[in-house]
Amino acid sequence: MENGATIILESSWALNTLQTGEARTTLCGTKAGADMMDGLRINGVEFGRLYTTTPSLDAKGVDFYDGSEESAADMEARLWIECILNDTEPVVKPEQALIVTEILGLSRGRGC
Repeated sequence: MENGATIILESSWALNTLQTGEARTTLCGTKAGADMMDGLRINGVEFGRLYTTTPSLDAKGVDFYDGSEESAADMEARLWIECILNDTEPVVKPEQALIVTEILGLSRGRGC
């Protein structure tokens, strides 16, 4: 990046690991970090002490995930079909998916 910061993104659709879970994200920065090991957790150092906080997500956040028991794959398929049948905008637009794919390098064959 222009300020000298580095971003490393790793992505995989098949990963040999004992930890299970889909759509898991971990962010590590110089001032704080975040993970999704037990819901969303923010951790870092403040006033010389380690801290962990769990933000309240009661406001629902992302529209396509409401905490239901429906699997992520089934929900994604259902929402896509509903968009087609009802002629409505999808939650994730194709242009957005393309940008993420380009960031991950998958469109140029550099993926995992």
